[in-house]
Amino acid sequence: MTNIGQIDIKLFKYKKARRAVFHAFIISIILHSILFLSNYKMPEKKIAVKRKPLSVKFVQRAPRLVKPLELAKRPMIVQRQLTRRLAQTQTRTLRSMRTASIHGGTALASLAPPTAAIERSFSPQRLELGPEIIARGVENIKESKVKDLSEDLLTVESMDYGRFSSFAIQNPNNKQDIKGFIYLALVFYKTNRRDYGGEPDWNTSPLALPNIAEFLNDHTGIKANFAGVFTLDSEELITKRIPFLFITGHYKFEFTDAESENLGRYLREGGFLLIDDSYYFKGGAFDVTSRNLVKKAMGNDVEFEELPNEHRLYKCFFDFNGPPPGDDAAKGDWRGGGLYNQIYDHLEAVFLDGRMVVLMSNKSLNNAWNGDANWRPENGGNNTRQLQFAVNIVVYVLTQPGGYTQQNLGYR
Repeated sequence: MTNIGQIDIKLFKYKKARRAVFHAFIISIILHSILFLSNYKMPEKKIAVKRKPLSVKFVQRAPRLVKPLELAKRPMIVQRQLTRRLAQTQTRTLRSMRTASIHGGTALASLAPPTAAIERSFSPQRLELGPEIIARGVENIKESKVKDLSEDLLTVESMDYGRFSSFAIQNPNNKQDIKGFIYLALVFYKTNRRDYGGEPDWNTSPLALPNIAEFLNDHTGIKANFAGVFTLDSEELITKRIPFLFITGHYKFEFTDAESENLGRYLREGGFLLIDDSYYFKGGAFDVTSRNLVKKAMGNDVEFEELPNEHRLYKCFFDFNGPPPGDDAAKGDWRGGGLYNQIYDHLEAVFLDGRMVVLMSNKSLNNAWNGDANWRPENGGNNTRQLQFAVNIVVYVLTQPGGYTQQNLGYR
């Protein structure tokens, strides 16, 4: 009994201990589960962000030309003939040959078999030894590496390909050595008046600019052309960079705000306007209207300055001491009966930052340029000096700084 009772006690203790361990294990699992669940965070739902598709934007930039326009030269290979002669050399006779010529028998005997008969009478004068030297001239044609640029120079006239309306380069050491081209344009304006020949007053001298262009082509290195007729509000005056604009007439004419505004822009950007009063009357209708047009275009404070007769305009190609005579110097009642018969010794000009933008004449030079009857040789007239003065005006316009032509030389 004692033993059985002890076994039961031990078994009871064992079961009790095992039950305690089991309970502790269960409690431990529960505690760990609580701790795990308390620290566990549910995964957040990710919101898909739509991204913009990648794109490439092409930005075209305007070209930047940092060098001014220069005249290029294309090299031309020039062939030159070079002649080389070979000097005649003196023939040297080998020592064995000299020995044979002096001791011919002995030398030949040494080369013959012992039993052969040798002729001892050897004549060295008949023995000709050594190569025959003939001196001949040798010609070599060699392509020179020297490039002759003067024969293949890019001409100024080749710049007349449509981009510019004028281009010119003048030799600083010779004022009459000038190369280039120019397009001359005539102004059309609204008028109901006609001149004595029946032409619209804006076209009172239709041959003036063509005759000036012909004179330039014949007496200078400038290639001139008549560009045509333009209205003052034409955008082409600026887009084509017309360098020379001419207006003439006798009477009052009409102009719009758009025309005066566009003329002002044209003159400020590099243009030039030549005004010639065909009525040769300062204070007359055409003179007053033309001056009002310029003031409306450039501002009322613009000044018509008297041009000194020592100005460069009178010396830039042909030499003058002032403007040549025009119809203002003509006599006769049919020209105005003395009322308009005043000779103007000076021209007037409008300057903008030192650049002449307007040249004003009351001398009616356009009739001389047009070749009117009283200026023809058969009638005792001569318009050579007037055409020469027109050349001076063109050359001055081409070479004065700030104008369209000089801008074209440094166009970027």
